[in-house]
Amino acid sequence: MSEDYVEWDVHATNDALTPRVEYDDPLSQFSESEHQYYSPYPAAATQDTPPLPPTIPSSSPIIDSTDSLPTSVTPPTPTKSPFVPPKSKPVELGNIQLLSMVVTISDPQKHQDATQGTFITYLTQVENFNSSKPRPVRRRYQDFVWLHTTLSLEYPACIVPPLPEKHRLEYIKGDRFSSEFIQRRQLSLQWFLDRISRHPLLQKSQCTRIFLESTDFKNDKRSQVLNIPHTTSILDSISDTLVNAFAKLKKPDERFEEMKDQINKLEDNLNTVEKLYFRINKRQLDLQNDYTSFANSIQGLSALETNITNSLYQFAETSKAYSKAMKDMSEVEEIQFLNEIHELLAYCHAAKDVLKARDQKQLDFEELSVYLHQTVQLRDRTQYPGRKYNDRGMAAGGLYISDYVTDKLNEVRGVNMERARREKLSKLELRVKELQDEVTRANDDSNGFSNQVIKEFEVFQKTKTLELKQGLLAYADCHIEFYEKVINMNETNYQGTAIWEKILPVLESMDGIKGDGQILE
Repeated sequence: MSEDYVEWDVHATNDALTPRVEYDDPLSQFSESEHQYYSPYPAAATQDTPPLPPTIPSSSPIIDSTDSLPTSVTPPTPTKSPFVPPKSKPVELGNIQLLSMVVTISDPQKHQDATQGTFITYLTQVENFNSSKPRPVRRRYQDFVWLHTTLSLEYPACIVPPLPEKHRLEYIKGDRFSSEFIQRRQLSLQWFLDRISRHPLLQKSQCTRIFLESTDFKNDKRSQVLNIPHTTSILDSISDTLVNAFAKLKKPDERFEEMKDQINKLEDNLNTVEKLYFRINKRQLDLQNDYTSFANSIQGLSALETNITNSLYQFAETSKAYSKAMKDMSEVEEIQFLNEIHELLAYCHAAKDVLKARDQKQLDFEELSVYLHQTVQLRDRTQYPGRKYNDRGMAAGGLYISDYVTDKLNEVRGVNMERARREKLSKLELRVKELQDEVTRANDDSNGFSNQVIKEFEVFQKTKTLELKQGLLAYADCHIEFYEKVINMNETNYQGTAIWEKILPVLESMDGIKGDGQILE
């Protein structure tokens, strides 16, 4: 059996995430510069970092920090997993391979349902590393939304390709079921699945399997959702956003700052390309309209010049054919090139969102570390009372004088200070231990997230280059096809003759005495 063979079981809904892999402890090389956060005094008790388990739980959203980029190296022996179907090989993360996978979307059909209303479905077929005979299934736009949402939850450190926008304006206009709108959406959904098929992790997700091959999609996706890790509530997310709205990283990583800079420059250039394209397209549209008006004027002239009516009429039809060729070129340009630019811009936004999430992971670690440092200082202040204060009202370790004032007030009230101090010290010791565990966890998450983002950016760069190539080739093909129509048409409408060359015999045969030239068939 080939090493690249993977048998999909779309009903194995327990396989929510990628199988477990060996995971290096990201704190094993924790720098001494960070150690100051929770060991500010030599006399303070230190807490050893608890070792990480050898594997990541299947619910962990972070990919192994030792993952490599897609290579042709044979994967190591997979870890035994209870949810792997018989006669199948689990996808290894240690040496991820990008396997051949081709997905096609075609045959959009309009459906009417008493409960769901009117909607469009698309025929989806997949040819990949495990399926020699593609099994076509029908999916609607909401099913694509489900796939995007579940992949985002399953792989928060991955740049999940964005979906085409809902285009709510089209809903208001009533054009949601127009052929042009359906064509554009079909092409955008095709790009969405193409990006997933080129991603070494997303292409192997159980959610992707269910989406592409399940014949009982409604029940399978409901079962699969139960195994997907959920994020915090919307209220928690909003509060985190408000708290960290103005927070900045204390130690920004130059690697990710450079990534942000590259994406920002790419966005700026794509926006410039879009503006210039609109300018060129407007001129082409004006020229197309002018040729149409020119043809109408010649046609009006043919009604007045009765002796050369046929010649003028044929010249007007030739001008209209030229205008139509320009219109066809502009329409194909807009669908294949301009939409490609828009999808690349949306892809840039998705990449920036992942980089923001990575920054948030680091920010969580930094803030927890600072809080741990302050708690350790408070514990040491309680354990070693009587420290002198500086002119700013702070102790030598950076503690506020408010603690000192509180102690004095308790003494005045007759509180047993020694007992209160022991109770407070016990609570602080417990809090320090909890915070150390939280700092360890936050550091693990931050390092794992960062390692995956580095690999994601390489996938992003390759995808960007490929799609720019496809867009520019499509643009060039549009112009080649246009000039082929003008110079040497192959369409039956023009009988293999150029648009303008076709009219030359008619014009040359016009005569001042005979009038009309030859009549084209």
